[in-house]
Amino acid sequence: MNLVITHSEEETADLAEKFLKERSPNKQNKPILLFGDLGSGKTAFVKGLAKGLGIDNYQVKSPTYTFVREYIHRNGILVHIDLYRLEAIDNLLLEQIEEYDDKKGTLVVIEWADKLGDNTPDDRSDICFEHINENQRKITFFND
Repeated sequence: MNLVITHSEEETADLAEKFLKERSPNKQNKPILLFGDLGSGKTAFVKGLAKGLGIDNYQVKSPTYTFVREYIHRNGILVHIDLYRLEAIDNLLLEQIEEYDDKKGTLVVIEWADKLGDNTPDDRSDICFEHINENQRKITFFND
């Protein structure tokens, strides 16, 4: 477990870039599950991951209504999944997530991953986000 306090959206995005660079080679394509309340920094973190992969972070938007957005980068695909508006996970979406997980060069990032319930992948990185105040976020890394 590793805990970090960030003081801005930019710092949260920079932390994501650093996380991506320092991630062990055997975890490079393992899913990243994000947990935390609204406004706790999850999407800012995904923007940092995208930037680290060479994707313009201005393109990254939370897929709240579509559930899934794909971003092509030089080495593969970043798949950004947001389960916020989902009442319950269905088998079709679970199958889609599993298919992404099996593709080489594909990094799956899931916001509101708590909605997966017992369907979370075994080999993954969990990151928890907590809102401290207007600018500060507490970010805790597990399984990395």
